[in-house]
Amino acid sequence: MQSLQAPAHVAPGGARIIAAASDPNPLAALLREVNETMLGRALTFESRIGTNLTLEVSGRRVLRLTAASGLAGAESCLSEPALEDAHKDDLIKLLQALAVPNQELRVTTTPIDREREGVSVGLPVALLADLLLVDLNPLAATEFTALEAMPTTAPSPKVAPEARLFAVPDPPPVAVRPPATAPVAPEAATYKTASADFLGRFARGTGPVLMAWLITGGDEDGTTEGPDEMVSHLQGFLDDEAEAVSHQLDQISTAPDGPICIVLGATLVEGHSVLCARSGEGVLLGVIEGDGTQTLMQAWSAAFA
Repeated sequence: MQSLQAPAHVAPGGARIIAAASDPNPLAALLREVNETMLGRALTFESRIGTNLTLEVSGRRVLRLTAASGLAGAESCLSEPALEDAHKDDLIKLLQALAVPNQELRVTTTPIDREREGVSVGLPVALLADLLLVDLNPLAATEFTALEAMPTTAPSPKVAPEARLFAVPDPPPVAVRPPATAPVAPEAATYKTASADFLGRFARGTGPVLMAWLITGGDEDGTTEGPDEMVSHLQGFLDDEAEAVSHQLDQISTAPDGPICIVLGATLVEGHSVLCARSGEGVLLGVIEGDGTQTLMQAWSAAFA
C-alpha cells in the first residue's frame, strides 16, 4: 500500500522519473518497477544521457529484451525469444550500464501483445535482485523525500506515465529517444464501456485469489467481501489516503473516469499484493494472494461482457 503513496514525477513526453540525479542506486528503482508489474507490459528505461532499453515483463519476471540503444553487448539478449538463466549475466551487465549511480532514470510503459504474454518463462526479478544485492522492499521514507525534492515538470496531456501497473484502456504509443517509436498498442476500442456494476463484477470474477476487497464511491459504494479484519484495514487505508490513491490513478489514466487497474508490490515472503481499480466514481481496493496474473487478466476482460 505504501506504493500508492509514492510521488510521481513526469518528464516531458510522458516518461516517469523513477530515480533522481542524486540517487546513489537507480538500479534498485529499476528492479522495483519490474517487481511491481504483474500484468504484461513493455517497460522502456532511459537514462538522462539517452541510453535506453526495453524489457517485456509480466508476473514479476523479465520475459524479453526487445530494444536497446547506446549499450554495448545487447545483441546476445536481443536475439532471444525468451530470456533464460543463461542470459542473466548479460542482462545484469546491461542493467548496470544503463542505471548508473547519480544519474536520472526514467521509465515509459506500453502494452505488449496479449497472445505473447506468459509468466512460465523469463528471469524472476527476485533472482536478479539477489545477484545485485538490491532490496525490493517498499521505498524508505528518505527515498520518498529525495524524489519529492525534485523540481516538478508538467506532463504532456493525458500521456500514460505508468510503470508499476496494468491499465485499461491501453495507452497510445509513446515516442522513445533515440530514435525508434514504442510498439503500437492494441486497439483500445476492443474494450466495451464499463457498466455501473463493473468493479463488483471484476472483483467477484477473480474468485478466491482476491482474499478481501471493498468498493467506495459510485453505485457500488460499501460493497465488501472477505474477513472483516482485512476489510477494515483496507477501509482505514482508503480513509487516510483517498486523495493519494486518486492522484496515482490519475497519473496513469488515459480517459477521464475510464476503467483502470494497478497491481502493487507483492511481498516475496508472504506472496501478497494489493489490487486497486477505478471505474467512474468507484474505487476498488483488495488484497491478492499469490500470483493472480492470469486470473486478473481474465476477470478484467470478462467484466466488460
